[in-house]
Amino acid sequence: MAVIAAMVAFSCDKTPVGDESTLNDNLELLVDVEDITLTSAKIKVTHNGQKSDTWYGFLTESVDGDEEELISQAVEAYMNGDSSEGLRKSKNYVTVLKELAPGTAYKYIAFGLSADGEVYGSSASVEFETKVDTSGGGGNGSENPGNPEVDGMKVNSAWTVNYVGEGVINDVEYDHVVTVNSTDRNTYAITIVHASLWDVSQLYDMAVLFAEDLRTYVEEFNQLYGTTYTVGDALYSGSKSDAFDLYPGYYRAVALGITQEGKVSGLYAVSDVFEVKEAIPTEQYKSWLGDWTIVGENGVEFTVTLSRHVANRSFWMYGYEGFEDVPVDVEYSEERNDLTFYAQLVQENYYLEEYDASVNLYFLGGDKDDNYYTVTDGEYAIAIAGVLEDGQRALVRYGVNMPNYPKFMSMFYAAELNGKYMCFTETVGLPTFGSLALFNPAPSVQSLAKRSAGLSKGMIAAESLIDKLP
Repeated sequence: MAVIAAMVAFSCDKTPVGDESTLNDNLELLVDVEDITLTSAKIKVTHNGQKSDTWYGFLTESVDGDEEELISQAVEAYMNGDSSEGLRKSKNYVTVLKELAPGTAYKYIAFGLSADGEVYGSSASVEFETKVDTSGGGGNGSENPGNPEVDGMKVNSAWTVNYVGEGVINDVEYDHVVTVNSTDRNTYAITIVHASLWDVSQLYDMAVLFAEDLRTYVEEFNQLYGTTYTVGDALYSGSKSDAFDLYPGYYRAVALGITQEGKVSGLYAVSDVFEVKEAIPTEQYKSWLGDWTIVGENGVEFTVTLSRHVANRSFWMYGYEGFEDVPVDVEYSEERNDLTFYAQLVQENYYLEEYDASVNLYFLGGDKDDNYYTVTDGEYAIAIAGVLEDGQRALVRYGVNMPNYPKFMSMFYAAELNGKYMCFTETVGLPTFGSLALFNPAPSVQSLAKRSAGLSKGMIAAESLIDKLP
């Protein structure tokens, strides 16, 4: 799970807060292009505005055309519903343009645009030309003997990728090990994809996003720890192995060619489909199944049900805050015999009847100062439930022995609606665990089949709003 980097403070109001944003005439956009191949190019758009500022981007072959006229035509097409593109808000937007013509000049233009079609701020553009096909195969990116490149990627016959299962890397035993045997010195990274999602025509897009994530990770790691690692330090060359944490299912392992600078080389190799089977539940794991009552230090109680998710690995938790239909994933450690509750996106497009809207529903953590943390920069641990020496099970905040880790004392569901986070329970109505809360067996065990779907009686959806601050 990622290190926490984003924190927002909030206060719960009884009425919704409307969006009163106005046009930002000082909006400035920046457009960049990289990873250009025969038929694709990666476009990155950033801007100096607010998260509420909307903008529009489009591609044109009219490189020498008047930019203002091209923008006017694009706005007209958008307002008439003749465009497949929509308004965007992202301040760091990345997309891979595909199905481009080889050896062709293009221009990508981005500009501020409101929902009612008003242009504002300063526009930005970038020109580029796709690579020329010299293979003699027609240059359309299709698989044929004359063109070994498939949408910007081609197999490196020097790499052989195999899933070996249990193995040892640097004297440490792992359950899921992947080995790449290499006869050249090209650098690569190893990743895993679900077998059902494997599509070589989408591989370039995946490689571009993987390379970008890798560059970002190295940069953030250096900032956090004061190190000077490069992307090259995170890559492999020659024959190497890597370990992965995998749930039951069918997968493929992929070696993706990445250069020392963190760019996509276009080389890849893929393993055969392999299956990860679910383990048999241990007695220790099964001892956590059933109904439990979380008794907070403040006396507030919630009764929840833990059901099997992945044997010896995780549980589904139902019933927290009365949510019976949207479970939270809870990690389990067989070695420590404890549960880790972590922040996560629990459901996309969750319907809120009070607002007649579909929202993303999250499970988040709040600290002792009433600050609440989003998952913008990744999931994070909130609390741990374990067994004390006398057999009592208890819930404590995560990171007790980590000086710079937030001092969490509560966890809760939140919905993101119109750029704001909405809580369902006031802070005083949540069980607290600043030092220790009890985790007791519920008085009676209820069957999940007997539990009603939807929110429990008395639960008021969308009770209050939380302002999402920058």
